Amino acid sequence: MNEKQVVKALGMICLLAGIARIGMTPTSIIWGTDSVQELTFGLIACVLMSVGTIATYMVQSRETGVTGFVTTLAIIIGNIITTAMVWSAFASGDPATNPEGVLITVSRMINMIGFMGGTLVFAILTFRAKVFPRWVAGLLVLMILGAFLPVEDNKWFAFFWGLAYVGMGYCIWAEKLNNASAKSEAGGTMSL
Repeated sequence: MNEKQVVKALGMICLLAGIARIGMTPTSIIWGTDSVQELTFGLIACVLMSVGTIATYMVQSRETGVTGFVTTLAIIIGNIITTAMVWSAFASGDPATNPEGVLITVSRMINMIGFMGGTLVFAILTFRAKVFPRWVAGLLVLMILGAFLPVEDNKWFAFFWGLAYVGMGYCIWAEKLNNASAKSEAGGTMSL
């Protein structure tokens, strides 16, 4: 398997992760927040996002550099911590009960700082890199704004989060990227 095939496969994982994350919204509306159904979609999405997110950096690594790698790593760590928190909700036997304690509080803080901060910087880098279509950066910003919707239990945040991953995953898998580096290597000129 060559690098292009690996990136394309990881793009499909991003797309599937986004679909799973979107699945959290209707299940939370139907069965309630932190229901087994919602958390099942969430766990699947977290695992897939933890694996597939690296593709979003791989396709624009030249354009985003070390900062892009650090923000991608922060997003992946945020997804891994979210996976652990969702799994602990299942392991407790009562997913609707929120565990308390210093470790949980610190984990949530690291998760929010890494995930939200990393996503904000990643959206800016993605917009400036011009590899993904502009609307992908818009979906990332929409996802961040979706976290602040004044809706009970913020059931719609997962929808916007998943939509951003579906957009990125589709662009990677379907090869709908504007790779400026590849165009400059083919003989064109690149202006930044």
